[in-house]
Amino acid sequence: MLLSLFIRNFGIIELLNMDLHKGLNVLTGETGAGKSIIIEALQLALGGRASSEQVRTGTEKAMVQATFNVNSLPSLNPLLEKQGIEASGDGILFLSREIARSGKNICRINGQVVSLGFYKNVGRYLADLHVQHEQNSLLDQERQRKLLDRFGGKEVLKHLKEVQSVFNQWKSARLHFEKISKTAEERARRLETLRYEIEEISSANLKPGEEEELFAEKRILANAEKICQWATEAYALLYDSGGSQAAATDLLARAAAVVKNLISLDERAGSIQVALENALYQVEDAARELSSYRDRAEYNPGRLEPVEERLDRIKRLKKKYGNSISDVLDYLDSASKEMHYLENLEEKLEDAEKHLADLEAAYNQAAAKLSAARRKAAKQLEEAAIRELSSLELGRTVFRLGFFELTNPSESGMERIDFLISPNPGEPLKPLAKIASGGELSRIMLALKVLLAKADEIPVLVFDEVDTGIGGRALHAVAKKLSRLGEHRQVICVTHSAQVASHARTHHRIIKEFEGERTITRVELLDSAERLEELARMLGGKDITEITRQHAGQMLRAAEKH
Repeated sequence: MLLSLFIRNFGIIELLNMDLHKGLNVLTGETGAGKSIIIEALQLALGGRASSEQVRTGTEKAMVQATFNVNSLPSLNPLLEKQGIEASGDGILFLSREIARSGKNICRINGQVVSLGFYKNVGRYLADLHVQHEQNSLLDQERQRKLLDRFGGKEVLKHLKEVQSVFNQWKSARLHFEKISKTAEERARRLETLRYEIEEISSANLKPGEEEELFAEKRILANAEKICQWATEAYALLYDSGGSQAAATDLLARAAAVVKNLISLDERAGSIQVALENALYQVEDAARELSSYRDRAEYNPGRLEPVEERLDRIKRLKKKYGNSISDVLDYLDSASKEMHYLENLEEKLEDAEKHLADLEAAYNQAAAKLSAARRKAAKQLEEAAIRELSSLELGRTVFRLGFFELTNPSESGMERIDFLISPNPGEPLKPLAKIASGGELSRIMLALKVLLAKADEIPVLVFDEVDTGIGGRALHAVAKKLSRLGEHRQVICVTHSAQVASHARTHHRIIKEFEGERTITRVELLDSAERLEELARMLGGKDITEITRQHAGQMLRAAEKH
């Protein structure tokens, strides 16, 4: 149950701390005092929509905190433990949320920051809210289908989960089948293109690194005359100068001979002779390599042309298939694989078609089980709803669930659910959206909330002006229903009805005051005398008379007797 609600700088509320109790808790007060804002704050604390506009004027952030006792919700513990949130020993759970004017939104559970999605999921376990005008959602057929599934409980939800799983597999298989079917239509044209491209690349016999080698060879061939000239000159300087000047080898040989004479006088010069002889051998080797290099570098115009043609062919292939020879070869590999795939497409198409048919059969089977479970639950919901409606002065209303087969499969099954009613005897069943008045919708929603609360075992039910548009005996019936519901659940109800308020176990009055230029909202827990005065105000307005007080007293005594 909800133990307390703390609100700071939210809407017109500067600071409010409110303790809640078991049974039916009512919130009353003048119009505009802030009753619905308190419910809006509770919605926010449970994971509802947040807006920076909710932050009180003149402040930077708002904060709401809801404190729950969750001892009656053992199913919540695994969810919290999975997130690493330790449950307190006394079963107390704190949900707090901050919204800043900048748009920043912080959610905490027991002080630990969590994602909004997880926070909202926890909130679903704790309370079910029926806020003002929400009954219009009951007119939506998708909402009606979800209400039935929720009422059906584990059996329906198990089949629904199976349908959703098979449907998603079928949808994926269908997309795959359509893709390869389309590919089959274009296969001949694509195969012709692939064969041409594969032949064009394969016939070139490309090799990684080939282009770099060809560019190097082209550079040598294009500069053969200079290469030959410079190699000849270097060779002459090293080995054969032609007599104009001594070659390096001649000079080294002469130097070695002179040093040899020096050794006869000083043996320490031996290392110099060795160095000169080694240098002579190295220069001779370099001269021989230069001679060989010069011979290879002779001008060969016949070779230059095929090198240039080869480079041009590589350039054309790169322009079509990639930025490098490696890219072109990668394209060849992928094109070969695609051609192999297309050549074997008929077999794949048959396999995909069979897989799709198998999934269609599995879907139809799962959808049939879901439909059967829904129809069983629908019958139970119809019977239970009629009982609840009868207790809300709608005893002559006929309530049925219509099943209408869909043209195409859907993730939620093969039927559309429609809530059908006949408010008066003899009238045909028609969709809820075309029949019900605002007061009837409120009572129908209350009846369904009661039924779904029993199915879900949600500990807290919140109603914001569920009595709108209702009067007389119907209003008395709503008051009794809320009171009885409070025997099994904690009920929080914003009301303008003295009749509803008289049945409350706990009565809170919301008061709006003005301090200077600021609006302040505060809450009072009423004792017996204060409660009598509040009911009298609700009955008679500003002019409270002894008659209205007596009427209020009669209401309280009747409610207590009930």
